[in-house]
Amino acid sequence: MKTAALRGPVLALAAAIWLAGCSAVGPLRFPASQPLGSTESEVLARLGPPTARLPLASGARLQYSGEPAGFEVYNLDLDASGRLSRVDQPLLRPRIEQDMVVDKTTAEQIRQLYGAPARVEKVARFEGDVWVYQFLDINEPFYVYLHLDPEGVLRRLVFMQVRNPSAGRRH
Repeated sequence: MKTAALRGPVLALAAAIWLAGCSAVGPLRFPASQPLGSTESEVLARLGPPTARLPLASGARLQYSGEPAGFEVYNLDLDASGRLSRVDQPLLRPRIEQDMVVDKTTAEQIRQLYGAPARVEKVARFEGDVWVYQFLDINEPFYVYLHLDPEGVLRRLVFMQVRNPSAGRRH
């Protein structure tokens, strides 16, 4: 009986410790949960150095990319005074379809949005590079292949779901 009587307070204490730990290191360590208005130094103190720091027309972009192993890139935009004004994660299929305009979008614009690709490939019958990014679409992994001509202009984009080769095998 004593064990059952102690279970409630012990569980409550464990939950309190867990929640305290979450608040100490929790959401502020994730790019998506950075409070707007934070200074650049506050963001850097919480997240560490970005994978890229890019100039914007009025401010700068701190880019935190999970590529090549991850599926997201977070753009944290700072205004001219160095305060966080916007947090964005553009590696989403609807955004990619909206932002990537064939025969118009450039390599520099792509890098500004998505950072460095997970990998760069060459394919037959296309003179140029193919930048490959991975992302999740409704929790399913996908690749987007961005075909850039030698001048750095997007000529084609192809989406392909990542297939698990062992998914259909029986053991």
